[in-house]
Amino acid sequence: MIAASDPHDFVPFGRGFCGRHPGGLSDSRPPSPVQDVDIPIAAFRDVQIHDKPKESWYMRNRQTGSQMVSDEELYIHGSTVVWSKGSPGHRVVHKTFTINSPIIHAHWCDFNSKRNSDSVEEVLNTIAITHKGAVNVYTDRGEDFCAALPFQVSQAWKIKNGLLFERSITSGEVFSPKSGSGNLPTMFSLRHPLDEPAPVASRYGVGLTSKVCLMRDHTQCIVFTSDEPSLVMTFDTALGVHSVWMLREAKPEEGRTATGLIDMSNPMYLHRNQSATPHASYGSSALGFLSSGGQSFLSMLSYSPGVSPYRNIASRGASPMVSSRQQSPALSHMAAMSRSQSPAGSGLTTPSPGPHSLARYGLSPHNSTSVFNESSAVVSEPLAPALCLDHCWTEQSQNVRDGVLGKTKKVFLTADLCGQNYLCYLIEMRNQLKCVKYGPSNDRTSYIFGTVTALTARDAVSIESMNMMVLLDTNNSLILYTGLVKIGKVHISGIPPMIASQSSSLPRPSTPLESSGSAEPQHASEARGLADEMVLLSPVPCGLEDSSKLQDSVSSMDFMFAVNRSIIGLRDANDNRFSLEMAGGGLKRTSLPLMYSSPLVMSCLEALKQILPKDVSLQALVNWYSTNNAPSSALKASEWKLFMRCLLSMMGYNITQLTISQQSDLDGTLSPVMTTKKHKVSTENDDWEYLINSDYHKLMISQNSCFCGVTTVEGSTPSNITGDQPSIDTSAPLFMYIPAIAFAFHSVYEELKLERLQSEKLSCLATLLFHLASDLQWDDYIDYYKRDCPNLLHLEKDKRQVHPDHLKLMQWPSYITTEPPSLVEWLVECFHGNPVDPYALINGIGKKLQKIISVYLVFMYEHGRQGNTRANLVRRLSATGHQLRSITLDYEKFCESHASLSPSERVIVYMSQMNFTLQDLQSLPFGVALPLQEAISECKKSPPSDWSEAAYVLIGRQDLSKQAKMEKEIDYRKKGRKPQGGTASSKDDFDGMEQLDEEMLRLRFPDDLRVYEVRRLLQSTKPVHIVLTQKPEVTDHEFQEEQEFKLLSISQRTMALPVGRGMFSLHLARPVVTETLPIPKLNLTGKAPPRNNTINFSHIDVPTNMEAWPSFHNGVAAGLKIAPGASQVDSTWIAYNKPSENGRSNEHAGFLMGLGLNGHLPNLATLKVHDYLIKGHEMTSVGILLGLAAARAGTMDVSVTKMLSIHIPALLPPTSTELDVPHVVQVSAVVGIGLVYQGTAHRRFAEVLLDEIGRPPGPEMENSTDRESYSLAAGLALGLIMLGHGSDDVSLLDLNMTDQLYHYMVGGFKRPLTGLNKEKYKSPSYQIKEGDQVNVSVTSPGATLALGMMFFNTNKSAVAQWLAAPETQFLLDFVRPDFLLIRIVSHGLVMWSNIHPSIEWVESNLPKIVKKYAFNRSILNCLDEDVDIQTMSQAECNILAGACLVLGLRFAGSANQEAFNTLQHFVKVFHSKTSADEIEMAGKSTIENCLNVVLLAWSMVMAGTGDLNVLRFARQLHGRFLDITYGNHMATHMAIGFLFLGGGRYTLQSSGPAIGALLCSIFPRFPVHSNDNRYHLQALRHLYVLAAEPRLILPRDVDSNKVAYVPLELVYKDTDWYKGKSLKMMAPCLIPELKYLEQINVLGPRYWPVTLHVEKNKMILKSMLSCNGCLYVKQRAGHLSYEQDPKGYLSLLARTMTEDCSSYHSIDVEVIKSFTSDPRVLEFVSQFCKHTGKNEEDSEVVAVFSTLLYDCVTREKPDILHSFLDIFEVVNQPLSLANGTYALSQLRLVLAFYQHAYTCLLSGHSKEKPTPLLDPQFCNMVENKVNLVLNTWLKDNPGVLVQYLLQGLWPSTPLYLSHFLVYHGLPQNKNFPKEVLEGTNFMLPKMYMALKDLKLSISTIMLIMQILQPGAR
Repeated sequence: MIAASDPHDFVPFGRGFCGRHPGGLSDSRPPSPVQDVDIPIAAFRDVQIHDKPKESWYMRNRQTGSQMVSDEELYIHGSTVVWSKGSPGHRVVHKTFTINSPIIHAHWCDFNSKRNSDSVEEVLNTIAITHKGAVNVYTDRGEDFCAALPFQVSQAWKIKNGLLFERSITSGEVFSPKSGSGNLPTMFSLRHPLDEPAPVASRYGVGLTSKVCLMRDHTQCIVFTSDEPSLVMTFDTALGVHSVWMLREAKPEEGRTATGLIDMSNPMYLHRNQSATPHASYGSSALGFLSSGGQSFLSMLSYSPGVSPYRNIASRGASPMVSSRQQSPALSHMAAMSRSQSPAGSGLTTPSPGPHSLARYGLSPHNSTSVFNESSAVVSEPLAPALCLDHCWTEQSQNVRDGVLGKTKKVFLTADLCGQNYLCYLIEMRNQLKCVKYGPSNDRTSYIFGTVTALTARDAVSIESMNMMVLLDTNNSLILYTGLVKIGKVHISGIPPMIASQSSSLPRPSTPLESSGSAEPQHASEARGLADEMVLLSPVPCGLEDSSKLQDSVSSMDFMFAVNRSIIGLRDANDNRFSLEMAGGGLKRTSLPLMYSSPLVMSCLEALKQILPKDVSLQALVNWYSTNNAPSSALKASEWKLFMRCLLSMMGYNITQLTISQQSDLDGTLSPVMTTKKHKVSTENDDWEYLINSDYHKLMISQNSCFCGVTTVEGSTPSNITGDQPSIDTSAPLFMYIPAIAFAFHSVYEELKLERLQSEKLSCLATLLFHLASDLQWDDYIDYYKRDCPNLLHLEKDKRQVHPDHLKLMQWPSYITTEPPSLVEWLVECFHGNPVDPYALINGIGKKLQKIISVYLVFMYEHGRQGNTRANLVRRLSATGHQLRSITLDYEKFCESHASLSPSERVIVYMSQMNFTLQDLQSLPFGVALPLQEAISECKKSPPSDWSEAAYVLIGRQDLSKQAKMEKEIDYRKKGRKPQGGTASSKDDFDGMEQLDEEMLRLRFPDDLRVYEVRRLLQSTKPVHIVLTQKPEVTDHEFQEEQEFKLLSISQRTMALPVGRGMFSLHLARPVVTETLPIPKLNLTGKAPPRNNTINFSHIDVPTNMEAWPSFHNGVAAGLKIAPGASQVDSTWIAYNKPSENGRSNEHAGFLMGLGLNGHLPNLATLKVHDYLIKGHEMTSVGILLGLAAARAGTMDVSVTKMLSIHIPALLPPTSTELDVPHVVQVSAVVGIGLVYQGTAHRRFAEVLLDEIGRPPGPEMENSTDRESYSLAAGLALGLIMLGHGSDDVSLLDLNMTDQLYHYMVGGFKRPLTGLNKEKYKSPSYQIKEGDQVNVSVTSPGATLALGMMFFNTNKSAVAQWLAAPETQFLLDFVRPDFLLIRIVSHGLVMWSNIHPSIEWVESNLPKIVKKYAFNRSILNCLDEDVDIQTMSQAECNILAGACLVLGLRFAGSANQEAFNTLQHFVKVFHSKTSADEIEMAGKSTIENCLNVVLLAWSMVMAGTGDLNVLRFARQLHGRFLDITYGNHMATHMAIGFLFLGGGRYTLQSSGPAIGALLCSIFPRFPVHSNDNRYHLQALRHLYVLAAEPRLILPRDVDSNKVAYVPLELVYKDTDWYKGKSLKMMAPCLIPELKYLEQINVLGPRYWPVTLHVEKNKMILKSMLSCNGCLYVKQRAGHLSYEQDPKGYLSLLARTMTEDCSSYHSIDVEVIKSFTSDPRVLEFVSQFCKHTGKNEEDSEVVAVFSTLLYDCVTREKPDILHSFLDIFEVVNQPLSLANGTYALSQLRLVLAFYQHAYTCLLSGHSKEKPTPLLDPQFCNMVENKVNLVLNTWLKDNPGVLVQYLLQGLWPSTPLYLSHFLVYHGLPQNKNFPKEVLEGTNFMLPKMYMALKDLKLSISTIMLIMQILQPGAR
């Protein structure tokens, strides 16, 4: 009988909470009129007169990382779900959900987020709530989904990674099916909330006879599903049988076959009408072979056409997608609708039930009463099934069918204690629990089911964690089973029993296999149950000492308490707990005791399971569980004592005669439960006699006699004890397996030696093993255990119960070795390189032992096999009936595949792949752990850069492990700064630049306040100060006008600020999903000191819509703040930011474009994009088109292409309706086409854009204004499409693109229009008359840039010659001076590789005539009439500016010092030309424009560096406001923005697409006023984002998590210009582009070295740079950071202290604290390294501890501190106090490693000579001290060793002898050569040769030679 815990009342937590919950929303819709509708049959299933909301609940335990979450409860009541967590009495609500309709099903469910091959697989942990026509899914990340279902659900089931739905079957389908209704699927699956529900296919049969079809049979209903294994159980309501199916993914061919059965392509299918068609014929059903007729009962009925079950789908009220719902505050209404985007944003809308969607599911939308319009039904391809049910098993049909009553009430999976699996289902009407054994097939593709075994039960519940199940039998008794084996009855105290009538019936013997066959008749079981009820519990426990079989022991425990009829059911099994349903409606919660609590008992039980046959091991485990958990009030002995006695009893021993069973228990007393007797027929006095003869009785008398004056009276002694010599019972169940058990337990014993904290339990197991080895006459094993535990000698006096004749009756497995396997001896021999015997490993026993052996096999792959073949190192064994499975990797294949690695590197990689952790290493004894720690120490210095995260963690390089983790986690939700919302500062102080990385900027710019100055320059929220002095003659009104005019001039600068601010704050923030993104105010007011009067534009006229485009730029700047990987920026949040007032539409339009540039705009739902575009707001259209195009750059996205094409008249069909598309929108669409098809050389769009460059004005009034910007946009778009392709593309040769562009650039006669343009432009323009010449003022800029981009980096000299500046005055007159700038830029693009950062190269672009005459007034009077000085001066300015611009593009983001100096020179040149004389010769606008261009080029080179020289000059230009245009201010602010791009984290790249984007952004023609878009669309200024990339490396100390200065070395790749180039920098810094680098190294002695190879670690570098550039570094011990110690003086002092060994014994603990911040070390210092001053001995110990700790900390090896302490304890503890030789054997292992294997394994493979963790001097000191102790003993007691060697005798105090034998590795005496033991006067050489095979050291041989001398004996 099993004693369960005391029960306690249980009430679902959700029930009480729902009483306080407001509940669901009331349905205010008016009742629908009565109409003829189909009502699902399931609706009548549970109808009551007083129908109350149903309740149900589920419970589980969930493992979250290392933390175990106790009971989780999911409570469902009506329309409310309550999810709570905690333990009884301490439970809290986690989340609540409320919906509008009654809940059908709710459960925890996992979905697979991988929906296509490109996405990353991730499991979504959710709660799925199913109601009538929809399913709501809530993830644990806060996301929620609502998926509408095109059918009503009768039941939902949780499956692996999804849900399974059963469609409601209407009465019309069953009784009056319409033609074809029998083909409607009844089961559907949902693999992801955004997927459409797919029908489920079924497959039955094998091979050629297999058949695949959709599940359409409405008689098949699901009764059970499971996740692992993925099984589904169904019940056939017609045949009354259950079937089991395996659920798997459907194959494509199966999907086509299943859907092909419905000929959806035949239109007659929708209209055919066949009466009396069999509805569910088994000719096409999966169970057709079960009935002789081939049809179910219902299939024999005739049918008449019925009403469609989907008649009211469209009219059943609000759609589930838009239904309002209540939920807990933890789930915000702004929670995301998808994993990374909204459903609509990805084009995946939830299907609404309609005729089109129904056809996809194989559901006919047409019938006579359908509300759908038949004419509008469009039949699409049927939706293929995602899952398939493979038929596995069907129970046999009974003669007497139970019909629906035979349906199971409960189904569960269980397993027995040996791992055999069973599927159990309860038939309530028969009180039977049917169990079917199952297992996987050989190919693991299916499951094989056995026969059915019926157990009598009214209810049952599975205890999965214990591999047991509890049954409630017909007598209301609780019976515990494991599989089909009965363990015993369960006794639950606290429930009053029902006393039966008095009877003298004796307990009935039973067997553990009782009820394993078919069920007995019900009346027989009831009669037997009544007989069992008469038996009351006897106080005598089951007998163990004389049990012959386990059946007797189990039956003897099978006494029963009076039953309690108040239990009516069982439920809610969770861990080892379950609930009892009481007759009164209450619930009680109880728990079963665990199988074991001792790890040692657990290991032994696992060994029994692996070594014994399954039926025998099952009996043993059942017997142990029954014995360990029998109900008793007496105190229990220790679990190990109880286990040992139970085991010996099952082996047949008479345990009352064994010394080991008489030892006093650890718990103090022995209870009667522990001491057992034979089972025999009880009489009236048996129990009393047993009690007075028990050891417990004797112990109580001996303890209490002195107090009570009682004289001890010996009781009668059983005859079997005092008779002849005891003998073992050969009929015991485990008798014949004693040798196998002993050998298996020896493996457990060896594994126990690998646990540092379990070493004290070695003696417990050694006691048992010694006893078994003695009985088995294993002399070598006996000697081995004596050496390990010398105190075992007293057990030799035991009387042996095993005689020689008994040994012949036992089974002797062939794998038992004559010598005991010893890991220490095996490792010592491997370290010496000696041949060793194979180590015997039994499958499944000693998993840790197997891991350690495999690790050392890899470590010593070459060294440890000297003289060994590969197969001789280890021998894997498996017991009979058990499959040989290895828990380790194939070390030989591993070593061969990693042959290039050193031994230390190889073993670290192997350990990481074996999931070996530092905690595992610390649990090992120091002798086994130190060699592995040496390998770790060797690899820690400079590990390879391509290791896994686990490998870096193992070697203690947390910096590299975090870096490797970035490769897998590029999720911004997990890294970077915390989300920042709009409440970062007060509303008045908000300027849009709050999210700067202050920590990084403080390190990058520590000496000044340049960042704050930039922030001051770019803020636009504060009013400007208008400082004017009113003259006496000026009236107040005139003074106000003067103030407002000055404010207007300054406002030009303020309106140009947002472009620069957008650059400065690029990608700095991550928004809060519940808040709108704040947009800083564009303040155009002023303040007049000293009274700070507000100045507005109230007295002067200002341009109309002056703030329109500045507001747009302000919105773009706000949108650009959002980081590209920011989470939850979806369609809902974007729409949430839409302003309610129309006044901020321009800002929102810019905000949309900013989102597009950051890649977030594609998340916007398609319908919402349509809503934005149809409003006709120009800037909104511009933002949408450019944003989407930028987000899809280079992808050729079809949907974006269609949207852009609608806005370009040239791409519309000639017969299409003419659309009134604004000009700026057309320009945006044209550039968008170029971005989407960037670099593709798409012929169609290239041809159209080529024509659009020269698009003539007209027809009529169209295309007459701002033609220049459209032509430029077409040229830029064409250049982007043809970027770098040149004229070599064969598909474009016929277009003569190069000639046409040249024609547009230089002019000439217009070529005749062809194709569509000929008719379109037949009508001339009414405003512009161009004549027959090409208007180069319109076409030249776009054509020039297109030509340069087309031949980008091709070095085509012919094209470059076209683009060079003219050499003569005549040719110069044909080119506008400002076009020369564009030509020089295009010339540089073509000759890209020839650009040189020097003044000479820039000036080499000037023609000689320009150099001669430009700005030369001295020869003005000597000039010919043809030379124009002004033209020459303007030409020089534009040519130099163009050369500087292309130089800036070439070296953008490089911070090249030569380019910087060159551009600085020309900035000064142009700034000097602003003087009065020279400005007249070239014109102010020319000088200002060229100055702006050169400044931009200068800032692009220094992008992200924050250079002070550039900033000073830009600030100087920023301070000007008189006669400065809006465009000049914009250029200045863009220069400042480039300088601090992304807050100093971003810079520019120089790839082809990036150059194209920069050309669009910095086109050298700036607007004159804020609304100027004539030459260039202002929105294109923001395309620089496409060229920006993060290249900041920000070192962060992995221990303190603070940023730090770290020296870096950047090694460049070899090129034609330089080889072996490297650059040293101090991080944080910006690095060059990765394409130029070979590797990045962390230098300096202060931090551990890190090497990142660009090619090998490209993904790590990219993820690192995208995640704020965080490079984790680890500081070395004894060094301070560069911030704390810039010059290294303090670190130098620390290093001196580290290397100085003379001061070890005078270490101050405060000095130790200065070297480390490890809390473990600091705690050790505070506990063990403080002098107490009590005595000198304590002070000496503290000094030693301080020395050891100091050595560990300063040399960065704190992990071996415990090894130091263990060695210290071994050396200093007297041997008389040692508990065995375990520690000394480990010390021997350490010395063998350092003396024989260290040099070979580590020193021989290292470039530098490694420093061992244990100093050689320390090892010598330890060895000498141990030798001194043992040699002193040997000198005093030589005869003890001589007696052992000669006769094998052990002394009465064998402690010193065992230590001597273990330390020197002496074999057993029988292995010594007789000539050595009997000989005399042996010389050392002869002795060495005689003992050579024993592999003894020279010093040991000399000791043996000394004691064997005649005079020494």
